[in-house]
Amino acid sequence: METTYMLVHSLRQFSLKQTLRSSPSILLSLNTPPLESPIRSNMLKTTTKATLLCFVLAALVLMDQTSSTATYNPTSSAPTDTYIFAKCSPDKFSPGSAYETNLKSLLSSLVSSTVASRYINLTVGVKPEPAATVYGLFQCSVDLDATSCSSCISRAISLVGSTCPNSYSVFLQMQSCLVRFDKNSFFGVQDKTEMLQKCGQPLGFNDQDALTRVSDVMGSLRSGSGPDRTGGNGDVQGVAQCMGDLSSAQCQDCLTDAIGRLRSDCGMSQGGYVYLSKCYARFSYGGSHARQTPNSNFAGEGKDDKDNGGIGKTLAIIIGIITLVILLVVFLAFIGKLLRKLQDEKCCK
Repeated sequence: METTYMLVHSLRQFSLKQTLRSSPSILLSLNTPPLESPIRSNMLKTTTKATLLCFVLAALVLMDQTSSTATYNPTSSAPTDTYIFAKCSPDKFSPGSAYETNLKSLLSSLVSSTVASRYINLTVGVKPEPAATVYGLFQCSVDLDATSCSSCISRAISLVGSTCPNSYSVFLQMQSCLVRFDKNSFFGVQDKTEMLQKCGQPLGFNDQDALTRVSDVMGSLRSGSGPDRTGGNGDVQGVAQCMGDLSSAQCQDCLTDAIGRLRSDCGMSQGGYVYLSKCYARFSYGGSHARQTPNSNFAGEGKDDKDNGGIGKTLAIIIGIITLVILLVVFLAFIGKLLRKLQDEKCCK
């Protein structure tokens, strides 16, 4: 706005000087610099500096966002006991209550049971106070051995008190295991409520090979059998799992839903996961989210695709920075030319 005003002011002075050249008194008045010209000059300099600062900040933000996007992958191979999410009921039990006593007994029993199984459900406190009954379970991923499963469950249970203090109902999901308990029985009850969904960085539309591999893995997980499913095609790896209390039909129904959502929402991404209340499905492209197991088909191919993706990201960053620099140079050249013109106008007065 200030630049426009200065241009209009200069043109107006030039027009008046041409028209009133024969009037010395008026010319004298025109040749007298306006009192506010130093203020305008300072304002113009301030505006220029502010605009330059905006360009620099925009460049930094763009680089930071690009870097964050490039490194973000919800399906990275995090440690097995990495915290993912928790759902806590708003209703609370009273400290020292019978429910708390039963809950402590349940959680202790769950930890001790990890040495024998990757899944178990328990009920504590049926008598003499049914209202204080606690229903709970734990489950580990198919690829965890007994030691890793026990470590993951112990870590999850240690987070219950700080994550969901005194909640009657808790669903705590780790990278490779989960712990769940409630005051109401949920065993054998189908529940496809979406708990969490995330997609990784998008694949290129022209990367048909990668898109085909992702589609193949989704199809393999969906057509598989049993509650624990893994699959892979090249460097696209996937895993799906039902909670152990579901029947075969319920499991298939839940996984069909989860995999369908994953394919629909994350099928063109480099990874993603969908957690429902009773099952989940996830995959990664160029990662190791579904760790290798004896029944997995991980050929380790697709390295060139991953390298090409990295090169493409680097080129995109470079092009973005160059574009910003060019815009900045053009803007500064325009400001410099404008300042020189105004200075020449002032000298000629």
